[in-house]
Amino acid sequence: MNGNQDEVRPENIPAEDIVAEKQGNGYILKGVGGSIGEITYKLVDTDTWMLDHTYVDPRYRGGNLAKQLLNLVVDEAREKGRKIIPACSYALAQFKRNAEYADVWAKSEKERDYSDHA
Repeated sequence: MNGNQDEVRPENIPAEDIVAEKQGNGYILKGVGGSIGEITYKLVDTDTWMLDHTYVDPRYRGGNLAKQLLNLVVDEAREKGRKIIPACSYALAQFKRNAEYADVWAKSEKERDYSDHA
Protein backbone atom coordinates (compact mmCIF):
# COMPACT_ATOMS: atom_id res chain seq x y z
CA MET A 1 0.00 0.00 0.00
CA ASN A 2 1.26 3.40 -0.90
CA GLY A 3 -1.28 5.34 1.17
CA ASN A 4 -2.61 7.20 -1.86
CA GLN A 5 -6.34 7.62 -1.19
CA ASP A 6 -6.94 8.79 -4.78
CA GLU A 7 -6.78 5.14 -5.84
CA VAL A 8 -9.89 4.14 -3.83
CA ARG A 9 -12.79 3.37 -6.17
CA PRO A 10 -16.37 2.63 -5.06
CA GLU A 11 -16.51 -0.84 -6.62
CA ASN A 12 -13.51 -1.81 -4.46
CA ILE A 13 -14.96 -0.64 -1.16
CA PRO A 14 -15.99 -3.62 0.99
CA ALA A 15 -19.52 -3.59 2.45
CA GLU A 16 -18.22 -3.29 6.00
CA ASP A 17 -16.98 0.23 5.17
CA ILE A 18 -20.57 1.36 4.57
CA VAL A 19 -22.54 2.40 7.64
CA ALA A 20 -26.18 3.38 8.09
CA GLU A 21 -27.09 6.24 10.42
CA LYS A 22 -30.46 7.53 11.61
CA GLN A 23 -30.93 11.10 10.45
CA GLY A 24 -34.19 12.90 11.21
CA ASN A 25 -37.07 11.04 9.57
CA GLY A 26 -34.91 8.57 7.72
CA TYR A 27 -31.52 6.98 7.35
CA ILE A 28 -28.38 7.73 5.38
CA LEU A 29 -25.64 5.41 4.16
CA LYS A 30 -22.10 6.66 4.48
CA GLY A 31 -19.11 5.27 2.66
CA VAL A 32 -15.49 6.28 2.66
CA GLY A 33 -16.23 9.30 0.47
CA GLY A 34 -19.36 10.49 2.29
CA SER A 35 -23.07 9.96 1.76
CA ILE A 36 -23.93 7.23 -0.77
CA GLY A 37 -27.62 6.67 -0.09
CA GLU A 38 -30.67 7.77 1.83
CA ILE A 39 -34.27 6.97 2.61
CA THR A 40 -36.77 9.43 4.07
CA TYR A 41 -40.32 9.43 5.35
CA LYS A 42 -42.87 12.00 6.46
CA LEU A 43 -45.31 11.76 9.32
CA VAL A 44 -48.86 11.48 7.96
CA ASP A 45 -50.43 11.12 11.38
CA THR A 46 -49.47 9.63 14.74
CA ASP A 47 -49.68 6.07 13.40
CA THR A 48 -48.62 6.41 9.76
CA TRP A 49 -45.46 7.30 7.85
CA MET A 50 -45.21 8.10 4.14
CA LEU A 51 -42.00 6.68 2.70
CA ASP A 52 -41.29 9.36 0.09
CA HIS A 53 -37.69 8.98 -1.07
CA THR A 54 -35.08 6.26 -1.58
CA TYR A 55 -31.76 6.94 -3.27
CA VAL A 56 -28.49 5.04 -3.72
CA ASP A 57 -25.54 6.53 -5.61
CA PRO A 58 -25.42 4.91 -9.07
CA ARG A 59 -21.91 3.56 -8.38
CA TYR A 60 -23.32 1.48 -5.51
CA ARG A 61 -26.50 0.19 -7.16
CA GLY A 62 -27.15 -3.42 -8.04
CA GLY A 63 -26.55 -4.73 -4.54
CA ASN A 64 -28.95 -4.67 -1.65
CA LEU A 65 -28.21 -1.26 -0.13
CA ALA A 66 -31.62 0.23 -0.98
CA LYS A 67 -33.35 -2.78 0.55
CA GLN A 68 -31.21 -2.46 3.67
CA LEU A 69 -32.35 1.15 3.98
CA LEU A 70 -35.97 0.10 3.48
CA ASN A 71 -35.62 -2.60 6.14
CA LEU A 72 -34.28 -0.05 8.65
CA VAL A 73 -37.45 2.04 8.25
CA VAL A 74 -39.71 -1.04 8.32
CA ASP A 75 -38.01 -2.33 11.48
CA GLU A 76 -38.39 1.07 13.14
CA ALA A 77 -42.07 1.19 12.12
CA ARG A 78 -42.66 -2.26 13.62
CA GLU A 79 -40.94 -1.27 16.87
CA LYS A 80 -43.12 1.85 17.15
CA GLY A 81 -46.36 0.23 15.93
CA ARG A 82 -46.56 2.42 12.80
CA LYS A 83 -47.89 1.76 9.30
CA ILE A 84 -46.11 2.83 6.11
CA ILE A 85 -47.47 4.30 2.89
CA PRO A 86 -44.82 3.39 0.26
CA ALA A 87 -45.04 6.55 -1.89
CA CYS A 88 -41.67 6.30 -3.65
CA SER A 89 -41.50 3.91 -6.60
CA TYR A 90 -38.76 1.72 -5.11
CA ALA A 91 -40.55 1.18 -1.80
CA LEU A 92 -43.88 0.50 -3.53
CA ALA A 93 -42.28 -2.11 -5.81
CA GLN A 94 -40.67 -3.83 -2.82
CA PHE A 95 -43.91 -3.79 -0.82
CA LYS A 96 -45.76 -5.36 -3.77
CA ARG A 97 -43.08 -8.05 -4.31
CA ASN A 98 -42.46 -9.03 -0.69
CA ALA A 99 -45.16 -10.29 1.67
CA GLU A 100 -42.77 -9.64 4.57
CA TYR A 101 -43.89 -5.97 4.49
CA ALA A 102 -47.64 -6.68 4.64
CA ASP A 103 -47.85 -6.07 8.39
CA VAL A 104 -46.68 -2.45 8.08
CA TRP A 105 -48.28 -1.56 4.73
CA ALA A 106 -51.02 1.07 5.08
CA LYS A 107 -52.88 0.17 1.90
CA SER A 108 -55.36 2.55 0.33
CA GLU A 109 -58.86 1.34 -0.58
CA LYS A 110 -57.76 1.00 -4.22
CA GLU A 111 -54.75 -1.14 -3.27
CA ARG A 112 -56.87 -3.32 -0.96
CA ASP A 113 -59.39 -3.87 -3.76
CA TYR A 114 -56.60 -4.74 -6.20
CA SER A 115 -54.92 -7.22 -3.85
CA ASP A 116 -58.26 -8.92 -3.14
CA HIS A 117 -58.65 -9.61 -6.86
CA ALA A 118 -55.02 -10.33 -7.76
